[in-house]
Amino acid sequence: MTKQDVRPMTCTSAAQSMFAAIQYTDKKDLSLAEVMGFTSHAFRININAENVDVAGPTGYEWRDIFPEGLRNLGFQTAYRGAPNFTPPTPNELSEAIELVQKSIDRGVPAIAWDLFIPEFGLLYGYDDDKQILMAKDFEKEGELDYEKLGRGQIGELFVLTIEDSIPIDKTSSLKGALEMILNHAHKRQHKHEKPPYQNGLAGYDAWIQAFSNRSVDPFGNAYNTLVVSDARRYAVDFLSGIVEDVQYEETVRHLASRSAAHYKKGKDSLEKLAGKFPFPDGGSPNEGVEAELAIQLLSEAKQAEQQGVELLEEMYDRLKN
Repeated sequence: MTKQDVRPMTCTSAAQSMFAAIQYTDKKDLSLAEVMGFTSHAFRININAENVDVAGPTGYEWRDIFPEGLRNLGFQTAYRGAPNFTPPTPNELSEAIELVQKSIDRGVPAIAWDLFIPEFGLLYGYDDDKQILMAKDFEKEGELDYEKLGRGQIGELFVLTIEDSIPIDKTSSLKGALEMILNHAHKRQHKHEKPPYQNGLAGYDAWIQAFSNRSVDPFGNAYNTLVVSDARRYAVDFLSGIVEDVQYEETVRHLASRSAAHYKKGKDSLEKLAGKFPFPDGGSPNEGVEAELAIQLLSEAKQAEQQGVELLEEMYDRLKN
């Protein structure tokens, strides 16, 4: 099969890879905003309070979040590996390659971690004779030796494939997405605390703490700012899409409209933050005036998002009842 260059783009490599893989399924008409929203990635934030390290955007339980999010889009999935900082055994590697090959043979690329850089990308071809995979991520596109899978910069294996497309109604999709979004917002998802990541609304508190302590890593902060501000742009687009969809009842659309307005305020504050600390150089986040401005903008973003979450809770209750 051939690689397809997919637009539009998001800085969230997990969702970008999902969106790209979905282009080879019967649900290729799904927008990137829908993929970002229904998988909860448009609403995620994951911050290390010690220094806002660069691993935050990918530091969560992929084995739980990926299948659940894709199920909201009407897909059954399979995966091999885990985010455990442990290179695969020969048997684990063999099972992962077999899973990838079967997906490629069906015409759907596999999603994989840490191909050329520690982000998610696609595996879209293979040559058994040469023992190579064809891979693409944010950094590059090219050949990857079988033995290099799961032994990249981080040294851990994770591949996920779309196995089946199943029917799902819009109400069930939205209810499932809201469950994920609200669980994340109220920190009911994360299973590990080393390093001490905080997610959801608590993520803003962790971010503010790092600025207050003047312990912010410029590169990590710039990357988290880029990813989170970009994600919230898609959160606004996702909620706006619900407003425009007449298949949802009027109360749900009204709540989506009000929530979108709050998320837009939060997005605007985060975009100002991204302007102060551009990726990749990151500016001077630990200087007094810069840090205080960052704390103000993050406080504004948190307040706006908290109001948006409250309306999403009302929406979820409406759908559930």
